[in-house]
Amino acid sequence: MKVLVATEKPFAKVAVDGIRKVVEEAGYELALLEKYTDKSQLLSAVADADALIVRSDKATAEVIEAGKKLKIIVRAGAGYDNIDLAAATSKGIVVMNTPGQNSNAVAELALGMMVFIARGQFKGISGTELKGKKLGI
Repeated sequence: MKVLVATEKPFAKVAVDGIRKVVEEAGYELALLEKYTDKSQLLSAVADADALIVRSDKATAEVIEAGKKLKIIVRAGAGYDNIDLAAATSKGIVVMNTPGQNSNAVAELALGMMVFIARGQFKGISGTELKGKKLGI
């Protein structure tokens, strides 16, 4: 079974490592399509995937049709408005999401942005999640 993680904006390394561990321990193959710039790249990559994991990327009817072997589409995050549910349902593809899984990161980002904005320093660069780390104030 092949699990495709497809995202125009890459997951944090720690997230990919976690996904890789779960996928490989289950005996499956992980494929990454990160920073793709053209829909044709996604259509090609999904062609032989059994599972598709996306963030905000659109799993349109065209993408779902291209994924001839797809059994499941997972939206890494809350909601699923970026997935064509009618197309997935018509193909018998299960659609799931992961609400609440990024709540720590969202809270950290909100606090960090408040400090950076107050100081006029925000540059919009991705960082590392603080959960499980020690901080000193």
